[in-house]
Amino acid sequence: MTLTLHIAGGTSLPVSSTEPVPGLHVYEQPERLREPGDDATHPWRLGHHSGLPLAAFPSQGDATRAAHEVADFTGWTRSADVLRADREFDLTGYYDRLMERTNGLIIARSWKEAA
Repeated sequence: MTLTLHIAGGTSLPVSSTEPVPGLHVYEQPERLREPGDDATHPWRLGHHSGLPLAAFPSQGDATRAAHEVADFTGWTRSADVLRADREFDLTGYYDRLMERTNGLIIARSWKEAA
């Protein structure tokens, strides 16, 4: 399956992904987008089908397990705009679940900065 990432400057970048939960994709961060630090230790991403990254993980298996941990939080097949506008979506609870039950690093800017 292919997921299209939307990166700085309006550029689109297709990446190979899996969809362990409808609307949530797991993919490896492309080498050209990796920066020193967390990207080196956590190259795998859990992302929304819109291309927004949600969290970073050390392995594909970790990201896939995280997708299952947050599967019941919302209807992930909805658009990012709809999720952002949904007052019932418990963003703090979602963050807490990722932090408590996975070894991922939250990519918080994805929901706030992407519009």
